[in-house]
Amino acid sequence: MSSSKRPMSPYMLGPYYRFQITSALSILNRLTGVFMAVVTAPLLLYWLISLASGAAAFASVSAWLGSGLGKLVIAASVFSFSFHLLGGIRHLIWDAGWMMEMQQVNLSGWIAVIGSVVLSVIILGAGL
Repeated sequence: MSSSKRPMSPYMLGPYYRFQITSALSILNRLTGVFMAVVTAPLLLYWLISLASGAAAFASVSAWLGSGLGKLVIAASVFSFSFHLLGGIRHLIWDAGWMMEMQQVNLSGWIAVIGSVVLSVIILGAGL
């Protein structure tokens, strides 16, 4: 069988690919979704069970959530939720047929990222 001179598909990384905010946001959306499913949801369930189990169980979980690692997990969970929320609103806007030009798509992506950080800071600041 002879080898053809067909062009190869470009790799996502490397000299053939230009960074695009839409690609990064798509990947980040998947990563934050997995994080919420694997870490945030079970942790929330564990917290609720400890709340129903009595003061000693709740104090134990609260102590862990108050530790450095617990605060980091809470911060990552809040960011993940904020990012998913704003990304969902962004997609609803697209479903309505608005902001479909590439410049608007990029702008809405940056708004979602910056908005997620701002919303996370507000939520985490209110909890202090």
